[in-house]
Amino acid sequence: MVLIHSNKDTFYNDFECVTGVLFNKYPNPYVKHILSIDTIDRHRSNDGNKLFTTRLIRKQGKLPIWVSYIIGASGGSKINESWLVEYSVVDRSTLTMKTCIKNLDHVKLLQVEERTTYQWNNELKATQVNSRVTFSCNAIQQLSLKEKIENMAKSKFEESMKRSRLGMSLVMQRIEAMRQEQI
Repeated sequence: MVLIHSNKDTFYNDFECVTGVLFNKYPNPYVKHILSIDTIDRHRSNDGNKLFTTRLIRKQGKLPIWVSYIIGASGGSKINESWLVEYSVVDRSTLTMKTCIKNLDHVKLLQVEERTTYQWNNELKATQVNSRVTFSCNAIQQLSLKEKIENMAKSKFEESMKRSRLGMSLVMQRIEAMRQEQI
């Protein structure tokens, strides 16, 4: 079984601002659990319209102690850090950005994959956001426990997503304020 979470949002900022914020949204006061982000690869398509980026993200977050036993951490040690990989493609010709973020560790227990599309809507003069996140517990065969783990992950993710959107809004406000100062 796979648990799916979908989310839609609209940012009343231009596409350039939104995509710029996505690459520069950390640090911000709403998302303190991101410890570091390293760009592994960045290149353009041959026609120059698409920008491909791969980033490695290290985040902090405490997993429940019982998770340590399931994934085989020695002696039930606490796990305080996790690694994610983020793939993104920005297409200037269609004013679309697509991202895929997934965990690199603890996949024996749970695979989380977030796919998001940021699309400029010229009629609304806004960037529309559609996210789809899948939570798939792999290690547990017992259905009720599997559902509990997936629901716990979804609940934590929803809280994190709210803070992330607040942080993005804050950074976009800063960018808009700087733009106004330049005018």
